[in-house]
Amino acid sequence: MSLLLYSVYPEGLCPGWNVTLKGEPTSEANRFDINFLCDKSEQIAFHFNPRITESELVCNSKLANKWGKEERTPFCPLEAEEPFQMEISSDEEYFHVFIDGNKTCQFRHRTDELNSITKLQVLNDINISSVEIAKKVFM
Repeated sequence: MSLLLYSVYPEGLCPGWNVTLKGEPTSEANRFDINFLCDKSEQIAFHFNPRITESELVCNSKLANKWGKEERTPFCPLEAEEPFQMEISSDEEYFHVFIDGNKTCQFRHRTDELNSITKLQVLNDINISSVEIAKKVFM
């Protein structure tokens, strides 16, 4: 498992923040992981796992050292060596995932302490060209 990106945001990433990631799966890409981690405990509040070779998206959480029930979307728009832009945002109830401007899935928060989600981790078969994290402005 190769660690590609690990960022800490002490003020918290949820709710109301947008993470925009540009990249492309590697030539031999099988899957990669995007994890939103809770401070101190290393719990995974949101685990987003595109499985390119299986053509599905898997979402989950790991709280109290136990994985929850997987939520699977039987469609993955990502392909090896094809650039993409992904946006992950959160509100009071869900994480929302958009790939190339199209909503691909949403995942209901499984932790009540949203402000404890302070870390972003990206692992495995992906080349990242940029990551932008910004507070979403509501009009």
